[in-house]
Amino acid sequence: MSGLQRITHNGELVASTLADQAIIDDIIPACKRPIVQAKYLYAPHFQAAEIPGPYTDANADAYARAAAASR
Repeated sequence: MSGLQRITHNGELVASTLADQAIIDDIIPACKRPIVQAKYLYAPHFQAAEIPGPYTDANADAYARAAAASR
């Protein structure tokens, strides 16, 4: 992944990614962390053009929910 990608949840900045690292805000409740982490996993697929863009909160949220449902 190249460049900084901001990860939002419900319209609020909750994490940032750069290269292969993520910084997740400490104020995110434990019950929301899996969704935020899944959104982080969406970012490199988008940036590698493996999935269509643009990167949006809604697209990342849909990806995260699908990932959670497949567990």
